[in-house]
Amino acid sequence: MLSLKVSTNIVKLVSTNTRNNSVVARVAKKGGEDSSKSSGTGDKAVFTTPPALSDLVQTKTSSEKTSTKNPSQNINIIPVGRWPEGIPPAMGGHFMPSGELAPLSKSKGPGVDIAPLYFTYPDATTDTQVIVHETAFSASSGLADAVADASAEAIARKGSFTIALSGGSLVKSLSSLVGREDIDFSKWYVLFSDERVVSLSSEDSNYKAAAEEFLNKVAIPSSQILKIKENMTAEQTAEHYAGQMLNLSDSVLPRTADHLPVLDLILLGVGPDGHVASLFPNSKETSTTSGWVLPVTHSPKPPSERITLTMPVINAAQNVIVCALGAGKAEIVQRALEVQSLPGAIPVQLVRPQKQLRWILDTESAGSLALDSWEDKKKYPRSTF
Repeated sequence: MLSLKVSTNIVKLVSTNTRNNSVVARVAKKGGEDSSKSSGTGDKAVFTTPPALSDLVQTKTSSEKTSTKNPSQNINIIPVGRWPEGIPPAMGGHFMPSGELAPLSKSKGPGVDIAPLYFTYPDATTDTQVIVHETAFSASSGLADAVADASAEAIARKGSFTIALSGGSLVKSLSSLVGREDIDFSKWYVLFSDERVVSLSSEDSNYKAAAEEFLNKVAIPSSQILKIKENMTAEQTAEHYAGQMLNLSDSVLPRTADHLPVLDLILLGVGPDGHVASLFPNSKETSTTSGWVLPVTHSPKPPSERITLTMPVINAAQNVIVCALGAGKAEIVQRALEVQSLPGAIPVQLVRPQKQLRWILDTESAGSLALDSWEDKKKYPRSTF
């Protein structure tokens, strides 16, 4: 395993190892002054009536002679729209071609009564590893090794291990944990970083997927697996799930000084848009800085109703692993690791746990990364790690 260490954007070769046929890039991830605070829509937009074409013609008078200058071709002249008196207070109420009645708009106009969303990069430094495996199978084995190590460390330290699972393709990689004799599953407490508000027997249930791939095949007591309560609204489900977390003792789930739960390990997938758990780009849930569990009622990815851990809870964890495998994840992996976006645009860039953040990739998902160029600080990494 080839290990690279990045400190203040400088990459240095530090060690080699052959375990799991993987490549490791270690980076010190820090918020920095340039990205510590940012606002998605903090400045109020000012809208004015577009000027008429004649107003854009510049006239210059010299003595009795008048000359005109045509506007630049780069000027985009927007004609007055269908509402010369401005946007009407209500729109809709008409029948669409489909025959359905168009709903009435509740908008008061562009930029009116819009609450700005603020996204903040934590100031603390997070030790970050990027591990590239040759195959998805090797990556799954590497993920199992990382989970086993985190489990052993937590059980030795406090007698239990808390882990939060995501849904999607990540749970398929957990099958590598089945049959391992070096893990004391009886000391595990399993949570979900997000869950769809559906029946536990639904094909959309993250719990069902995890149970079939992993949970039903190891000796974790059922009472130590925190599942959602069925037949409730997203708001009720989130409140009930937070209550289950609150019922765990401080010895199992310690709290920070800010009364946030400290999970030992959170496993996250990453969507093609950069979302983690059910925290989507530029959403109010992603910008929320308080609470443990949030309802999501308008997920851009179905099912629309979900619950999710908040970003502060994710960042209060001891360790976080982001697992992204396959060619379909190559674009978002490159964007997340090498191109710093505006805060909130790529939620995975906001993940900064207390101790360590680890990315587990295969050669396909890492295919767009320019790891060889990371030593050139004029090029990479452009993200503030």
